[in-house]
Amino acid sequence: MTEIRVAMIGAGAIAEFHVAALREAEVKVTGVASSPGSKRAVDFGKRHEIDSVYRDVPALLSDSAKFDGVLVAIPIPSTLGVLRQVIATGLPTLVEKPVAYRSADITDLVETSAPVIVGYNRRFYEPVIQARREAMRDAKLIAHLVLPDNVSPTGEKAGETDYLIPFFANSVHGLDLARYVLGDLKVHNVSRLFDPNGGMTGLAAMLTAESGAPLQFSANWGAPANFSLTLDWPGRRYDLRPFEEATMYEGMEVLDPTPETPVRRYVPRKVGTVKLDYVDYRLKPGFTAQASAFVRLIRGEDPAPAARLSDAHAILKLAEELVGLELGPQA
Repeated sequence: MTEIRVAMIGAGAIAEFHVAALREAEVKVTGVASSPGSKRAVDFGKRHEIDSVYRDVPALLSDSAKFDGVLVAIPIPSTLGVLRQVIATGLPTLVEKPVAYRSADITDLVETSAPVIVGYNRRFYEPVIQARREAMRDAKLIAHLVLPDNVSPTGEKAGETDYLIPFFANSVHGLDLARYVLGDLKVHNVSRLFDPNGGMTGLAAMLTAESGAPLQFSANWGAPANFSLTLDWPGRRYDLRPFEEATMYEGMEVLDPTPETPVRRYVPRKVGTVKLDYVDYRLKPGFTAQASAFVRLIRGEDPAPAARLSDAHAILKLAEELVGLELGPQA
């Protein structure tokens, strides 16, 4: 296979990042479709010099023989229906996360042999990959995960779930990252906070990884904090804060009080950092490596560390357990 041809379904802001990453990976985008009647696909096609612009998804998929793969980057509520149509063609597919808001909606896809990877792009960050190496090298650690998504309660009674959309759309990104670094996660206990209307405003949980390592998780929604995953060993810390950069510490310097600073200070000794790859400072982080994984998928090779549909399903199940909801398929 000399030239790899990919079709884009979606022409929004996230699709712009994907086109740039695909071209960096030497992939040619040769077709695009958006929602019926939308002018976005036409403008997108002209701007990126794409050969074929289709009026809708069925029209694009009717030409599936012209493509080696399909990238689906559309709003989450529309994603699953389109993904099912793409899977029916047998074409290798990269679909934006989280695929759906409810695990029950994708349960039937978990065992599918369809060549699909899910766009949890933070798996491709060099600081995250290094975190996984560290965790695999020495699993006797304590991990801390903080996800401060802003969740604005909109429900007037307990049980309504609209206010949890940021958790199922964005916080799942951090949950997938932690699961990738530590392995499968099991929930042991959860404490949840609610506002007077029954809207959940945060939670704290204790989980364990399959290695036995404990994970303390805090979803302090709307708090002025940063996304972070910290791995602690005796005398050593690996700190992803934010996820795009890691700082490593070994030991602690104790500074005695002085007349100028009359308190004892405990200063962690910084011994190194792990930064993103160079290309991740030019394009959306993780997208170029993810595009290369997509190329491997198209060629029948292992796309690791890309997430599969089984991973997307497991993370949605985990998110549901954390917030205490058993959600059936979307009506």
